[in-house]
Amino acid sequence: MKLPFTTRSSLLKLAAGMSAFLILMAWTLNSVFPLPPLYPDGPATVVVSREGEVLRSFGDRQGVHRYNVTLPEVDPFYIEALLNYEDRWFYHHPGFNPFSILRAAFQWLIHGHVVSGGSTLTMQVARLLDPHERSVAGKFKQLWRALQLEWYYSKDEILTLYLNLAPFGGNIAGVEAAADRYFATSARHLTKNEAALLVVLPQKPSLYRPDRYPEVAKAMRNKVLSRLHDSGLLKEQAFQYLSQEPVELRQSDRVQLAPLLSRTLKQTYPDQHVITTTINDTIQQRVARLLVKVKRDLPVHSSAAVLVVDNQTTEILAYQGSVDFQDDSRFAHVDMTQAVRSPGSTLKPFIYGMAIDRGIIHTESLLSDIPFTFYDYKPQNLNGRFQGAVSVSEALKQSLNIPLIQVFNALGPDVFDAQMKQAGIQLDHEKANLTVGLGGTGTNLMTLASMYRSLAMSGQVSPLRVVKGGAQAVPVANEAQLLSKESSWMVFHMLSSISASDRVVPRVRREIAWKTGTSYGYRDFWSVGVSPGYTVAVWVGRPDATPVVGYLGATRAAPVMFDVFDQLPEEKRRVEQPETVIRKLICWPGGRAKSATADEDCFNQKYAFTRNGLTPPTLESDGDFVRHDHWPESLSIWHQQRKIISQGHPELEIAIQSIKNGQHYYRSQIRQLKLESNKPASEVLWYINHQPYEQQQLLLADYSGEVVITACQGQQCDQRKIVIHR
Repeated sequence: MKLPFTTRSSLLKLAAGMSAFLILMAWTLNSVFPLPPLYPDGPATVVVSREGEVLRSFGDRQGVHRYNVTLPEVDPFYIEALLNYEDRWFYHHPGFNPFSILRAAFQWLIHGHVVSGGSTLTMQVARLLDPHERSVAGKFKQLWRALQLEWYYSKDEILTLYLNLAPFGGNIAGVEAAADRYFATSARHLTKNEAALLVVLPQKPSLYRPDRYPEVAKAMRNKVLSRLHDSGLLKEQAFQYLSQEPVELRQSDRVQLAPLLSRTLKQTYPDQHVITTTINDTIQQRVARLLVKVKRDLPVHSSAAVLVVDNQTTEILAYQGSVDFQDDSRFAHVDMTQAVRSPGSTLKPFIYGMAIDRGIIHTESLLSDIPFTFYDYKPQNLNGRFQGAVSVSEALKQSLNIPLIQVFNALGPDVFDAQMKQAGIQLDHEKANLTVGLGGTGTNLMTLASMYRSLAMSGQVSPLRVVKGGAQAVPVANEAQLLSKESSWMVFHMLSSISASDRVVPRVRREIAWKTGTSYGYRDFWSVGVSPGYTVAVWVGRPDATPVVGYLGATRAAPVMFDVFDQLPEEKRRVEQPETVIRKLICWPGGRAKSATADEDCFNQKYAFTRNGLTPPTLESDGDFVRHDHWPESLSIWHQQRKIISQGHPELEIAIQSIKNGQHYYRSQIRQLKLESNKPASEVLWYINHQPYEQQQLLLADYSGEVVITACQGQQCDQRKIVIHR
């Protein structure tokens, strides 16, 4: 029967009015009762390596751990089993299933208690977000929240929320954390039995926990398998086989890796669920295992820190902030990659590099290693001795202090400081002065690693990255030029020619430019090395700044650095010599090119690397250039006083080059030491504990305790004292 027009019009108006009323009611309810935060107790953050391996996890404010995942990161069979067992109509209903609710209500009326809940996955997510009492009012509240979820989120997003919020017993939430906790695997690689158990576990996580009630867990798992079999998702043979298997739990044997880095990243990104780092899982594990061995040889309360950087990408591949995160006696929770300490001699290469860039020196410029007071500052060499005339390359390789300050004085501490700041590197001192060159400032391992990396990258400093995607835990600097491509190559070349005489043959031969440093008072021991592909920075010492007398960067930090390099992959890249680095024959004492020096003024010839062929004159100790190719005045006077100048040729005193005073050696690590001096081997007589010694290698197995090593040429001798341990 056709309704009259007026009646139809009235019904349409009524329907429109009801719709408007319902929309207004929904809008009002949504305004008054908005969806609660998805993670009201904050995120439970997990920090992972570049490969996705967990480095460290942090619970939310309630101590709940979850490792957030996306749908593609979960085993498809688990998803299929979950939907089949919990909510077959998930992708079709509006958030609730009216048939399931009616069935549950009918069963409740008949039996007087809950037989089946009737909750969809959306409703379960609603209850996890906003818990309610088990009452009629609570159920209506849950239904409202489910409708809100369906309004705001897609089905896949709601399913993902369930995967990450569902409880799995104890302080574990989410399928990924559950897979790791119970089966030491990821949700991506679950077996069918593991998947079936994790499907049912959230129903009653405290009662079905497989680590406490394995038989109950098995029965519930088989219930899921039976449902899957009845639905045709499991064949009969597979069902029979799987249902007979026991519940097998596995415990992960992984230890926390890079825990201090993870702590820093958690503080830096407090709202992120997953922080993916640049850490290479394999390299990080190797470094961690290496430091377990290093710890055994360290003095009590001492620690160590290591950074490994990929030069090409600026990514940090390994980050060890302390020697043992579990050992509080060694200040385990102090991150020594970030701690500001005196860098000792580690800034010297950059002072020489800047001086080359400004035309003050070339690699073989004559410097004066003699007693000299620069204004009110009188530096001393570590061994307390002086060599007189010495080249830039030898002064750098031997880490001589007085020649360095001579160059630093000519360069100017303010110029050095300004160029460092321009490159984004801020050293920790009030006003730049000459003491900065020998460690009278503060910096940290991150900054040193960034600086030394530039030696293999044409002098360019870039931010070190530790978070995938370009974010940084600790910004270092904007991309900038610290040294020119010419001076950075020259410094790299000089440092890479330093031999490590007490090293065994490395696993992988590579070119390494390296420098050590020891801070004033023997508080910090540094070693930083850069190969074409990698930079390795090491700090050793006591985090509380207590001195460790008798040790040096060369004896404590350098061996660790070389051992870390041995853990790294082979590399094919080379640091190529720029075309503008020109090798020229120069003359001492004037320092200029042979072609620009009169024959009678060229007492000693050397091949030097220069920038664009520039050969500046030799420096006087006070920073002025010499005139007329003469010997520097103060150096000439010192030579005459020492009576070691003859016909214009400075005759250098004999000096032991391979061993430093006070070094400690362990026979378990080193078999022999090479005996070298600055004189021809045929002219040198060696004495060990004042007895003649004819071999060129000192066998450590023959000695213990303090050993006196003496090298003599004629009436001149040099002496070192070392300590050999079992």
